[in-house]
Amino acid sequence: MDKNKVKLNIGGAEYAIITEDDVKYVAELGREVDLQLSQVMKANPRISTTQAAVLLALEYADEYKKAGAAADNLRQQIKDYLDDASDAKSKADWARREAEKAKQEAEALKIENDRLRAQLSSVLDQIGKK
Repeated sequence: MDKNKVKLNIGGAEYAIITEDDVKYVAELGREVDLQLSQVMKANPRISTTQAAVLLALEYADEYKKAGAAADNLRQQIKDYLDDASDAKSKADWARREAEKAKQEAEALKIENDRLRAQLSSVLDQIGKK
């Protein structure tokens, strides 16, 4: 992949970043970090840029961990849903097979019933002729 060089201004300092990511994407990240750093420093005017950067890094680390936990939770939910869907499909397949068996048994019983009716009719005809 191509390497891209991006210049960022964060907290009044310039940084030259070499990345494989899109230049616009990295520039947007830089603007976001600069904005967040400025907000931390405005909220805490007595801290240094380094301290503000550490607080910001902790905030991002917290968001990262929570997002990872949420993603893990979603993956587990999806796995559970897929397992449930697989179980439901198995049960539906079993029900279809059972329904088909019942249909075949009903057809066989109908044929047997028709045969017995014909046999009974024949017997009754013979009794009636005597």
